[in-house]
Amino acid sequence: MHKAARQRYLLTLLSEKGQISIAQLAAALAVSVDTVRRDLLDLERQGLAQKNHGGAIALDVAAMARKVRSNLLCASKQRLGQAVAAHIPAGSTLVLDAGTTVLAVAGALRGPARVITASLDIAHCLSDRPDIELILLGGSWDQRQRLFAGAATLAMLQRYRADIAVLGACALHPRLGLSASEEADAEVKRTMLAISAQHWLVADYLKLNRCEPHRVAELTEIHRLFIDRPWDELDEDSPIIVDVIGNDIPGEHYE
Repeated sequence: MHKAARQRYLLTLLSEKGQISIAQLAAALAVSVDTVRRDLLDLERQGLAQKNHGGAIALDVAAMARKVRSNLLCASKQRLGQAVAAHIPAGSTLVLDAGTTVLAVAGALRGPARVITASLDIAHCLSDRPDIELILLGGSWDQRQRLFAGAATLAMLQRYRADIAVLGACALHPRLGLSASEEADAEVKRTMLAISAQHWLVADYLKLNRCEPHRVAELTEIHRLFIDRPWDELDEDSPIIVDVIGNDIPGEHYE
């Protein structure tokens, strides 16, 4: 197997497993440990993977370019998007975060609804929907994340009130809660929560048990969580409603 093909396969394994040891990767590829180390070093230089404790390797999702992230777990994100959209009552006013998983929610959304968003991709997705009243927030354009942020965005958000905020997750930790890699993104997320009656979070399993520098919210501030695998580290006494949506556990529901 050529180097490029090996590295694509490594990324596929990492996206499926979340994290995996170098020895396991070598066995899966039937190559030497040294070959895997060289491939992983290349992936680290590209910002695609990172070493964890104990020699495990995981995808460095937060550092990935948006185009690369959008190709991860596509089927899972579509299922999550459909599940979230199915629970949104008709006629709701929603504030939708940016990100590929929330974009899947927008794609599955049933009208009528009013949508407030700072995401250009979500606005484009909904722009031709006559059953959706679309409000696109302005501000400073973030080309990497394809969203508007900054003081103007926050000021516009504060003029509105929403029934439900649907947020994506950069990182979700059972004790430290929801966090974001960018300060401006964290500020927008916090304001979205502040103007909304219900706080929903949608995340694939790669975001679980991770922490980024900028605090967004405690888990106690989230009312409903949609994920694609059971989250064993979550306190079983947590009041958050958790919907687990996945191939092996379709529609399984925990409270």
